[in-house]
This record gives sequence, C-alpha cells and structure tokens, in this order.
Amino acid sequence: MEKFSGPEDLYDELVENSDDHWLLGLVAFAIIEEQKIEWIKHQKNNNGGTPSPEDIKNWYEQQPKGVLLRAKDTAETRLKDYSNEIIEFVIDEQRREIEHGIIVNEIRETKRFWPQFGVNLAGGFVSALLFAALLTIVAFFVIHDTSPVEIGAELRKDATLEDQNYVKERSNKQKSSDGSFSSSEKQNSK
Repeated sequence: MEKFSGPEDLYDELVENSDDHWLLGLVAFAIIEEQKIEWIKHQKNNNGGTPSPEDIKNWYEQQPKGVLLRAKDTAETRLKDYSNEIIEFVIDEQRREIEHGIIVNEIRETKRFWPQFGVNLAGGFVSALLFAALLTIVAFFVIHDTSPVEIGAELRKDATLEDQNYVKERSNKQKSSDGSFSSSEKQNSK
C-alpha cells in the first residue's frame, strides 16, 4: 500500500479501485475521515488552532498500512450490526402485522359468528316447533285411531248390522207382502 496524500487517494483505494462491495469501501472511507475529524478537533483543542492543509496532508501520509484493514473490518462490523438491526426490525414489523392480521381475522370471525348464531338459533327453534307439531299429530292419531283389528271388527259389526237390517227389511217386506197378499186373497175369497 502506498502513502496517501489526501481523501481523494483514499476514496480511490477504498471505493473505486476495491474488489470489495462499494458500500463497504464507502463506510471504511467514512471511518477514516471520522478519525481525521477527531484528529483535527484534538489539534484545535491542544494547539489552539485548526491544522493547516499541509498538516492534514502529513496526517494522511503518516497513516500506517493497517489503517485500511482496520477501517474495512470496522466498516464490515458496523454494516453487519446495522443489517442485523434492520432484519430484526423487519421481522418484528412482519410479526406485528401477522399478529394484527390474525387478531383482525378473529374479530371478523366473531362478528360473523353472532349473526350466524342467531340464524342457527332461529332454525333450531323452528325445527323444534315443527317436530313438536308432527309428534302431536302422530300422538293424536295413535291415541284416537283404532287398530286394524278394531277396524275389522267395526266393519264386521257394521256389515252384520247391515245384514240384520237387510234381513229385517226383507222379512218386513215379506210380511207386508204376505199380509197384503193374504188380505187380498181373503177379499177375493169372500
């Protein structure tokens, strides 16, 4: 590594001519520039004034060879820390959105539950009434209806009564016919 005369040489080495990602070089450049600013503040506080451009050029030239490696390592660490923070933030944000979505869906399901519950309750009530009415009708017929044996006996009884009535009517007709024949014969015989 050659000596650097200013920030342009350092920028070329870390960002433009580097095999590493440009963002890593840019952060490493910012770290070295931050060190330069700290040195300038120190010089101002201890020496009573800001360093001259020649002093700043000498500061760049006096930097050890390992300053670029340390700056790159520090930049890499800071970028990793930052990316981990961003990842955690994004994951937390996604988790909150998912939890919020789950909660909202549960609330929506609850809101859908009550109208559906009312419909189910009304349907259950109507079906219970229909079942009770059907059961009452069946019970009425079972209690008041006669068995087939009783129906047969009733039919036989009716048939027997009809037969008896028929026989009575015939015998009454015969009697009346016999009586009217006899009386007409009696009249003829006189």
